[in-house]
Amino acid sequence: MLLIFLVTSFFIIKPILLSIFLGALLAYISYPLNRYLKSKIKNKTIPPLIVSAVILLVIVIPSAFLLSLLAEQAYSLFLVGKEKISAGIFENCANGFCTVIKEAVRDLEVQLQLQNALKVVTTWIIQKGSSVLISIPKFILNVFIVFFTLFYFLKDGQEFSQKIGSLLGIGESHYSFIVQRLKEIIHGLVFGFLLVALIQGALGALGFFIFGVPLPLLWGVIMAFLALIPALGTGIIWFPASLILFLNGLFQGSNSLMIRGILLLVYSVLIVSSVDNILKPKLVGSKARIHPWIIFVGIFGGLFFFGMWGVILGPLILSLTTVFIDLFALEKL
Repeated sequence: MLLIFLVTSFFIIKPILLSIFLGALLAYISYPLNRYLKSKIKNKTIPPLIVSAVILLVIVIPSAFLLSLLAEQAYSLFLVGKEKISAGIFENCANGFCTVIKEAVRDLEVQLQLQNALKVVTTWIIQKGSSVLISIPKFILNVFIVFFTLFYFLKDGQEFSQKIGSLLGIGESHYSFIVQRLKEIIHGLVFGFLLVALIQGALGALGFFIFGVPLPLLWGVIMAFLALIPALGTGIIWFPASLILFLNGLFQGSNSLMIRGILLLVYSVLIVSSVDNILKPKLVGSKARIHPWIIFVGIFGGLFFFGMWGVILGPLILSLTTVFIDLFALEKL
């Protein structure tokens, strides 16, 4: 009967499982603020309510607006990309280098492949952004579930954690080991990888906006995603953008464009890339011990299995799997 109820309960909460997970994750991130407010306000309900309202106003509502803007910029990218494929990347360029590029792009097969690749990427972004706006009732329901979960995890999270430990029946020392590793892994993933990637994406978008690169928000989001992947990084975006700006200036005889290209390159190297080297070691620390392979495989596998939230869920589940493997190995030894 217990097995039947557990399986049935899983299918009941399956449609809202990601919202529950997001609420729990936000509760963990915002728990220090909740603890601080509890020390000032001697009421069990008011501090988590304040924190939940702040999270809702600061993260959830702006995210909906950004998704809408992102969908618009993705469509603009598709139109600009088609124009560039037809007319050429570099304007007013008649030298041999540009001629070779134009001849290659004029090939119908190459044009078809480029347009298909561009269409796949932009369609995916537009669908993800537009689906939130189209399914407003579902979005509001998910926001309510996140808010509800966040509030109760902040309010009763410690008691819930203790109950889980007693129900698992794996011993206090083993449960403490799992909880400690869970804290270290979540801290490393959220603050060391996700937060650093978001900062790099925001700085990259700011640089593109300052130096006049079109669609800065879209490129910033792409850079934030690439910053999560150890083998790639933001340079895949900002280096070609700097080079194209500089070469367009060179071919058009525009000193302004050339200077903007050089300044964008310097800004990206000194500001965008240095964030990864300066902040990540401090935020991740030596305790998290998350192997780059787990991040790499977890992100792509998570995206296929969970969708957008797989960026967090994939590496987290793989990391926790290694924790239980270590625990099992210790038992056998």
